[in-house]
Amino acid sequence: MYVRLEVVHVRTLVKPSVQVVGIEDWRVLVEDKDGVVRELGLGWVAEKNKYFLDIAEITYLVYKDFCEVLIENRKTDLASLYSRFPQMDYAWSKFTVLLDLRERGRRAKSGFSPRELFYTKGSEKVLVLVLEENTLIQASKIVEWVKSAIMREFTPVIAIVDAHGDVTYYSASLSRAQDLSRVYLDESSS
Repeated sequence: MYVRLEVVHVRTLVKPSVQVVGIEDWRVLVEDKDGVVRELGLGWVAEKNKYFLDIAEITYLVYKDFCEVLIENRKTDLASLYSRFPQMDYAWSKFTVLLDLRERGRRAKSGFSPRELFYTKGSEKVLVLVLEENTLIQASKIVEWVKSAIMREFTPVIAIVDAHGDVTYYSASLSRAQDLSRVYLDESSS
């Protein structure tokens, strides 16, 4: 006699949770026993069931209500999250861009620095620099970032967040002044 067993997935009323276990520089180490972070493709693996997320990704989890985020075993909300981590520059703007990209179907996640997000589009790897409107930044810093992204084989994109939370995306590339003069010469000869 044989007995056939079938696995049936049952939804429970218990909401998955992510536990904050530490902070390292601008990233937060979380324990994710329920696999929410893995399923959403957020953060970077630290070790089994532990991930480095930045505050924008944690905000995303809370805002979208994907799981309970626990700090010192207490559920957190957006207000307490930002009062607890106020030193994180660009956190709200980065969250705004992360949310926008994810709602457009991009599985964006934190990048390699506090101002970056990363996603893939087919075989293309895209690195996004998040800036706020009216924030001064030296052009040389942007050029350095674009060079670095291209050298690492990323497509550089700059996201500017305005005071209303609207995001504008700019593709970035490098051009030399000599190359531009050739273009103008070619156009004037026609």
